[in-house]
Amino acid sequence: MPALRGRPPRGSVPAAPVAPARSEVATPSHDPVSAAALDQARWEACLRAAKDILLVGPDGDDLKLQYLKVLIDDGLPRAKHPKKVLIVGAGLAGLSAGLLLKQAGHNVTIIEANGNRIGGRVKTFHNDPEHYRTPPFADPLQYAEAGAMRLPDFHPLTLALIDKLGLKRRLFYNVDVKPGTGDEEAAVPGVTYESFTGTVWRRGPATTAFRAPDQARATWISANDQQVRRSDYAKDPTQISKGFLLPDNQAGNTTAQLLDAAVDPARDYFSDRLPGGGRANKQPVEAWVEGWARLIYDLDHYSMWGYLKERAGLSDETIEAIGTLENLTSRLPLSFLHSFQELAVINPQSTYWEIEGGSWRLPYAFLPMLKDEIRLDRRMTRIEYWDPGRTDPAATHVGPDGPAVWIQTVSEADALHRGLGIATQTFTGDVAIITIPFSSLRHVEVAPLLSFPKRRAVIDLHYDSATKVLLEFSKRWWEFGEDDWRRELDGIKPGLYDLYEARRSKKNARGGLASLLLLGADPAVDESAIPEGQKVLHAHYATTSPAAQPATQAVGGGSVSDNPNRFMYYPSHPVEGSAGGVVLASYTWADDASRWDSMEDDDRYAFALRGLQEVHGERIEVFYTGHGQTQSWMQDPYAFGEAAVLAPGQLTQFQSSITEPEGVVHFAGEHTSVKHAWIEGALESGVRTALEVNDMAAAGADHQSSSATTARVVRFGASREVGVKA
Repeated sequence: MPALRGRPPRGSVPAAPVAPARSEVATPSHDPVSAAALDQARWEACLRAAKDILLVGPDGDDLKLQYLKVLIDDGLPRAKHPKKVLIVGAGLAGLSAGLLLKQAGHNVTIIEANGNRIGGRVKTFHNDPEHYRTPPFADPLQYAEAGAMRLPDFHPLTLALIDKLGLKRRLFYNVDVKPGTGDEEAAVPGVTYESFTGTVWRRGPATTAFRAPDQARATWISANDQQVRRSDYAKDPTQISKGFLLPDNQAGNTTAQLLDAAVDPARDYFSDRLPGGGRANKQPVEAWVEGWARLIYDLDHYSMWGYLKERAGLSDETIEAIGTLENLTSRLPLSFLHSFQELAVINPQSTYWEIEGGSWRLPYAFLPMLKDEIRLDRRMTRIEYWDPGRTDPAATHVGPDGPAVWIQTVSEADALHRGLGIATQTFTGDVAIITIPFSSLRHVEVAPLLSFPKRRAVIDLHYDSATKVLLEFSKRWWEFGEDDWRRELDGIKPGLYDLYEARRSKKNARGGLASLLLLGADPAVDESAIPEGQKVLHAHYATTSPAAQPATQAVGGGSVSDNPNRFMYYPSHPVEGSAGGVVLASYTWADDASRWDSMEDDDRYAFALRGLQEVHGERIEVFYTGHGQTQSWMQDPYAFGEAAVLAPGQLTQFQSSITEPEGVVHFAGEHTSVKHAWIEGALESGVRTALEVNDMAAAGADHQSSSATTARVVRFGASREVGVKA
């Protein structure tokens, strides 16, 4: 969806949905600091952060528009002085920068630590015989996302790139839909971006007959032993509100309304209320940027909890309800501004897309164009770079007459599985782009030392945990009505439907032998493939039957619970040729994720199934195949966390230094943008650093390039020079 003329791109600034009456929530006071009282250095940092958030360039130009023209339309200008470019990390930041620079004539080498795949935190569990002996699920057609799974309509770089690469996108149902409504067979609309400068950029048709299905909101909210459908909660929140002990004057509002009313005054910094409702950003652009800078100056030191408690005056109970139902529990101790930006991103009013066949197809669409440039299984352990202003005797491999960058890597596959093997391999070049997370860079030796602000960012930038537990089922039970349940259960064993009804209505203890025998009882399930440990855990840790609930009957969307599973998502579309599907049984962050991380995989699957049963009923067990997959990004040896999620104060403390080059070393990745955890942020950073390097080459700066990147291979103590094709 385009932004209105004179407004920032959608997603850059939180929208203002209708809020409850002001009397229902205390209005936070905000008295912007006077110009005379400003700390000038901090104010400059706030201005820089505001421009980074809004993608406003030094001359007031729209950087997003520039990035679209570079990545999608024109590429980079041809390099007059090509450079040998070393890129560390084959995620989307590294791949996009690498392709742009290669097409501009540079000699590119992309160094990737993972020996099996590219893509970084864009990862799909799918049948991949080339790298894995067995499919991830019982049905080899099934797949599910370990990482990025939804693509917002206000991320034009991502969507336009998908279209340009010839991938097929379809709707991701963030909210469940009514089957038979809408028109998804028509061509998807093109990608339109309207700049705050008034320029309109478009790829594809502006409109088509495509229409999204109507929302159903049949999924569940389950908390404090109360469970209602989202549609019923929207009509009357009191049942859920009372479970959180909300005061009477707030119990009639949804947590989304309470949250919006609490944060809405913060929008006054950069936007004005319109007489007919809604808001318009302050004009001209300079006033809009300054408003954001003042917001950052005043509120960057607040945690989300601190803002809601101290500025909005909400009770602990109200904050607890908002955290539980609006997915903010993990963010409460972290930066208010981080969550404030995110509130515009994941919301029911937005349209989301997914890539048919899995998100992994996006990074792998780069592979045919970069297959000769990518080096897998090369973990960077040391980097040296030449900076005449910061010489270091320990940086012995670089100098004014030698290479400007020297990177040492290790082959973990060789070191771990075949003795020493190719223990180390070194690469040299004229310039480097480091795209790996700062949490990973923390374990790399760097000479000379990075600047003090950059070192502090690498050391202190907060990374959050995120863990997914995915379970496969032989039938798509979440779409069933009661007639479907009766047909399927009685098809397994006559009278089984009534047996389950009797057990839950009488609240008989479940578990034991009966439950053990019914796990995977559907004839389509190979019960012998269910690990014995899962069967035992499922039987031993089962509790009383869940309260009676009708069939979910949800197509896509997700449910929320205060049980350990927290957030549960159902697949938006069936996989062609497969009767079953994979449910994201648990999606958690921060402390909630850490508790799942403490378990072995089979334990996670058993407990995640139990959590699903608490919300959806005991009977779903008959369709469980015993196959699951789980991803902990904090335990991932290459990611060291889900994404950068700022702590209070870190936006002003680090943002201005995170993106700054260190000599000939440039920095990209989602953590260098302000769209943390999103593909869009990674792509923005990839284009930014490609422009930086190409501009440097246009100036003819630094070391002369050659036709090959030099690599030094050390094998069993002997060394040799090899030419690496670039």
